[in-house]
Amino acid sequence: MEFGAIALAIMAAFTGAALYINIVEHPARRVLLDADMLAQWQRSYPRARRMQASLVMAGFFFGMVGLLWTGKGLYLTGSLFTLAIWVVTRKWIMPLNTTLMATNADDADAGTRALLEKWNILHVVRAGLGILAVLSFFAAL
Repeated sequence: MEFGAIALAIMAAFTGAALYINIVEHPARRVLLDADMLAQWQRSYPRARRMQASLVMAGFFFGMVGLLWTGKGLYLTGSLFTLAIWVVTRKWIMPLNTTLMATNADDADAGTRALLEKWNILHVVRAGLGILAVLSFFAAL
């Protein structure tokens, strides 16, 4: 079985979803009023979190199995990029997520909008790490 191909497919799905958020969903939010922008993000975030966290964990797992199965170092590289997604999320994005989820949409203001823009920039970093993981897994194949 080609575990590396599974890791590649999983991380391609993660990266596609992450890019969709940055290229389609977040720009669409920008045209909303502050309260509506936050409310939309609050409805979207829990769904995206479950999907993306599952993909990152599975991508890391199958990348490591690919490394053990084939001994190819690029699987380790891809897995480390995948792990870096978790680190960025945990260290920088989760505190923003917690603040944004705890904010009442009716209290949203320009500061809330600025936090959502900061969140989007950090999410671009996650998407970039996903791209690097995909390229690593692809090269390993």
